[in-house]
Amino acid sequence: MLFKQFHKEAKLPYKFDPQKTQRVFLETLEVDSFETFVADRDGDLVGFICCVYMEPLFSSDKISTDIAWFVSKEHRNSSAGFRLLKEYEEWAVNNNIKYVGIAYLERVTDLSKVYEKKGYVKAETHYMKEF
Repeated sequence: MLFKQFHKEAKLPYKFDPQKTQRVFLETLEVDSFETFVADRDGDLVGFICCVYMEPLFSSDKISTDIAWFVSKEHRNSSAGFRLLKEYEEWAVNNNIKYVGIAYLERVTDLSKVYEKKGYVKAETHYMKEF
């Protein structure tokens, strides 16, 4: 399962819960503002982007952000990631979304140069603290 591989490589501080992951993922399939794009190679799943759109607190413009996006290590030098990003952007345009946000986990790979070449600008840096 790519979700488990993503969690392991990202070195996220919280425990992976496969049952919850499956339940929540299946629930999101019924939510209009949530979308998942997948990349496959010869029928095998090699990557995904899960994203959601909304109106932010301070604006009526629709924005979208990724919830998770991942391409398996052995396919990171293929076109899979670029195809996923293209699908995500096309979905945004077709849903009248004005701004698209996308992140990367520094523990997995640095995508800043790729994003900048695609016209993205750095908007924030995110930190976590365990209690």
